[in-house]
Amino acid sequence: MKISSEDVARYYDANTASFLARGQGGAHGAIHRAVWGGGVTSREQGFQYVHGLLRREMASLGATRVLDLGCGTGASLQAVVRGSDVAAFGVTNSPVHASMSRERLGERATIAEGDFCTEVLPRGVDLAFAIESFVHAADPKAFFRNVASSLRPGGRLALCDDFLVSSNQPRQPGQPGCLREFQNGWHASSLLNPERVDAVAAACGLELVDDRDFTSFLELDRLRDRILGAVVALGRPVFRTSKRWLSLSGGNALRQCLKQGHVRYRYRVWEKAAPAEGFQR
Repeated sequence: MKISSEDVARYYDANTASFLARGQGGAHGAIHRAVWGGGVTSREQGFQYVHGLLRREMASLGATRVLDLGCGTGASLQAVVRGSDVAAFGVTNSPVHASMSRERLGERATIAEGDFCTEVLPRGVDLAFAIESFVHAADPKAFFRNVASSLRPGGRLALCDDFLVSSNQPRQPGQPGCLREFQNGWHASSLLNPERVDAVAAACGLELVDDRDFTSFLELDRLRDRILGAVVALGRPVFRTSKRWLSLSGGNALRQCLKQGHVRYRYRVWEKAAPAEGFQR
């Protein structure tokens, strides 16, 4: 399924105000999901869980340059670099998000407006990350090529996102309608299995060094989610072309995909290989 970067930008420009007003992370500027991992006792902590992992990546690398790919409102980048003196960069294709990120971060970060598959990214980056944004990439090969050119040797790329189940894992037979509805509603062009993503990454000189499955840490049966499922079923024939409706139906479909085992929510990290000994630029 191919959706352009401009389509994704329009999707977020149209829906972000609603995400922040109605989403449970809106008070913190978060439009990603809460992860109830080890030590998390509140939803607020759940929204910060992945940020904590990224801060540890940053510390282990001795990072001085950090890049948020699909930086949204700037809340994640702000949380990751808070209290440090690293140079912070973000890129988003949404004019609404770019404006919000610049207002939130001010001079603390440089925010570019453009497609992270093609935008010229800062060089010498120690840690690049994308939280629930890689799935929107119009071209995964272009994404990995562009990010690999941005990373320094030994630098890392971390993705926290939805992936199709591994090719060696069982799932229900057939191509479920919830997958199509999720991809269409959430503009998910790059919903891929881990093996395919790893092959693309390897071709760009990136080696997988960490892979964690966070699906069991998500909230998939909240009362509000069950109510939404009923509303989507009743309203689909009437509102199916509305941008807001597409987002709601896509979110409900993703919940079904996760519950039925078609999709897994993973945190995955790749490291850029150092040049071969004797290599000359």
